[in-house]
Amino acid sequence: MIKKISVSIVILVIASCSSVKKNTQANTTNKINLIEKVSGNNIKPSRSTQIINYSGIYGINDASFNVASSAINYKGSILLTDTNNNLIRQIKDNKITTYVGNGQKENIAGQYTKASLNNPENITVDSKKNIYVSVNYNQIKKIDNFGNVTHFAGKYSPGWIDGGVDSAKETASFKFISSLVVNKNDEIYVADKNKIRKIGLDGKVTTIAGGDQGGDKQGKALESLFNQISDIELNNEQELYIVDQVNGKIKKLGTDGLITTFIPKGIIKWPSSIAVSNKGFVLVFDSSDKILYVFDKQGKLIKTLKSNILASQDYSFQMKITVDEYDNVIIPSKDFINIINKDSQITKIGEKNGNCRNGIINEATFNYPYDGVFDTNGNLYVIEKGNRVIRKISEKGLVSTFSGNGKYGRTVGVAQNTSFINTEAVAIDSFGNLYVVDGDWKEVCVKKIDANGTSSVFIDPKSKNLEIGRWNDLVFDSQNNLYVSDNVKNKVFRFDSLGNIIEFNLSVKLNGPAGLAMDKNDNLFICDSNNNRIVKVSKDNKTEIIVANNYIFFDEPENITIDNLGNLYVTDRNRTRIIKMDLNLDSEIFLEESSLGKNKNHNFSEYTNTLKIEAFKNEIYVFDKYDNQISKLK
Repeated sequence: MIKKISVSIVILVIASCSSVKKNTQANTTNKINLIEKVSGNNIKPSRSTQIINYSGIYGINDASFNVASSAINYKGSILLTDTNNNLIRQIKDNKITTYVGNGQKENIAGQYTKASLNNPENITVDSKKNIYVSVNYNQIKKIDNFGNVTHFAGKYSPGWIDGGVDSAKETASFKFISSLVVNKNDEIYVADKNKIRKIGLDGKVTTIAGGDQGGDKQGKALESLFNQISDIELNNEQELYIVDQVNGKIKKLGTDGLITTFIPKGIIKWPSSIAVSNKGFVLVFDSSDKILYVFDKQGKLIKTLKSNILASQDYSFQMKITVDEYDNVIIPSKDFINIINKDSQITKIGEKNGNCRNGIINEATFNYPYDGVFDTNGNLYVIEKGNRVIRKISEKGLVSTFSGNGKYGRTVGVAQNTSFINTEAVAIDSFGNLYVVDGDWKEVCVKKIDANGTSSVFIDPKSKNLEIGRWNDLVFDSQNNLYVSDNVKNKVFRFDSLGNIIEFNLSVKLNGPAGLAMDKNDNLFICDSNNNRIVKVSKDNKTEIIVANNYIFFDEPENITIDNLGNLYVTDRNRTRIIKMDLNLDSEIFLEESSLGKNKNHNFSEYTNTLKIEAFKNEIYVFDKYDNQISKLK
């Protein structure tokens, strides 16, 4: 086996240049104190905040895969789409390097590692060694011999629009690209959900088979129907094999323009990918049963390959197999490249759980670290959405999996049996127990996780007949009362230490409440996001409205934390800028929005793009899910 080879507090000033902006909520009740302070006529310059990598390795600098999808043979090496790392990797002499991509989740032209690719998946190559790779599910990029990455075909918005010769890049659209293959004339066939599309040498995009609706129909290509095409491949006669996945069949588009069945339903449980050997044998991989099937040119089953090595791995739904010039079969899994020789011996290149590597803090890897909380001893507990686990970074700098088995589900119990659906926020009580918001929208709950990683359901809104929208954040006071923000119902819920609801009414109307923080005096701070302000609620329920001063204005504040000195830190603009406000009510830009979150997907909503922050002692930690790192700010 070959393993991977590497690498309190703030007061809101609402002001415009010559006048103070009124807050309409301030006039609605006498329980609100609106404290305003304007100092100077200019915005206070941004400080020079130092960003230190606390834990996690940026994907381009590491040699582990984060969902390997598709591979090709290229100039004596293997090129592989490393989808969730947004990279194309090169494997040569069993060494893994980055060939194209800077790891950023965008589609920016450039050369080699100066370019960016958004979730590259399917890859193919023409006779001139130009590479074509699908990105963002519905676009195709071209990489020439000099590593120049340019846009080739497909608009950003998905659809089934055939494009004209002069403007295929602007007019043609694809709905869901699942495979690419080049014929001997360098024309490109595109598997596009239930259709087969073709891109001619002139750039024209046409539909050659399939229809808008899913179905199962043979005959003339343009009258045929498919149900979720997962892969396509050409044989030496330029006949196109089509993996009609949901129908459980392998079909063939002949040179006569007719669709026929090559392998009927019932032979392969879940056909995922197809390849043709140099001798014309047809290989099909079932990613559900994890079996490789070999058929002759007439569709007769020759043999199957079952292996504990293949069975122990997980596979992307977009995975593609290929055959190299020596008839080695290459099967990518999420963590490995498996190379199977003619004697059925398997060589693995990669690393198990490479995107969830435990151990020394500066060698550990993360997949979508989203939120975190410190205990009193300095242990950091991290919500990791990508791996569906809770990780622990000890005060001594060791990373381990604290709770969760990585599976999708609602199971509670011991650490290794606990499963999560969509963890959103984490808090810790005075006894060191963790509390995690988990679930999807109204199917949400709060799970309690003890010191051993054992989980239980602490609050189930359905069982309490609570009308909820979307729970966003949670925090404890000194009495272990739990506060939970709901940015759909525009309220904050309060529960006692047993999980019983306690009435909690505010004298202000919230609009999109998000992040929560609690200071040492049990003052609660609420990011009132859509009102562009912070709401402070004292222990005796008195309310103050806090806005930034020094001509710094909140722009949808999202997350909030407080350090030991009582300084307040708030993320706002683009959910990545950080504003600091001290005890003297002075505000400054602690971190510009362009400093972190460089790998964010600008096509997503800004809510989705939020970066969460946490203070420990007098340092601020940022959970940069885009770059899979945790940063410390000083």
